Amino acid sequence: MHIYFTIRAIYSQVELWKTLTQCHFWKWIRINIKTGKEELFIVQGALRPTVLGCWEYVFPEECLNEVLSVFQVHEKNHHDYRLALFRKVLGCKRIPHKNFVEAAKIPSIRMLENSMRCLHHGCVDSTAVHCIGIKKDPRIELGGYYQEAL
Repeated sequence: MHIYFTIRAIYSQVELWKTLTQCHFWKWIRINIKTGKEELFIVQGALRPTVLGCWEYVFPEECLNEVLSVFQVHEKNHHDYRLALFRKVLGCKRIPHKNFVEAAKIPSIRMLENSMRCLHHGCVDSTAVHCIGIKKDPRIELGGYYQEAL
């Protein structure tokens, strides 16, 4: 799945945000064609620039609610009429309301049991992340798995 957004902040804060964003790893569910069972893999989210100064983040579809929580994307910013032009240009769709509701229930910071580590959210002070929309990837057979074509 792809999520598109714009970022507003001073240069150093945007660079810090980009660095932190690329540090997130996600569970990717693939179905083994031989066994018919689901298998979990860990993949790193991919951040890349797109047109008109927008950004694209690629991650497994099942992680959408977690991504919204970690990047602290709120629905109120998602309905800005100015973002509709970007949605049209990028060929993406609005994020459904139910995903924002589910994301609000997920803590953006996690403490790991039996470890001194924790997982931090993807927000940096003084940055504004304006979510434009999402685009789904097709599911295909590849390398013995039925999977999302990330």
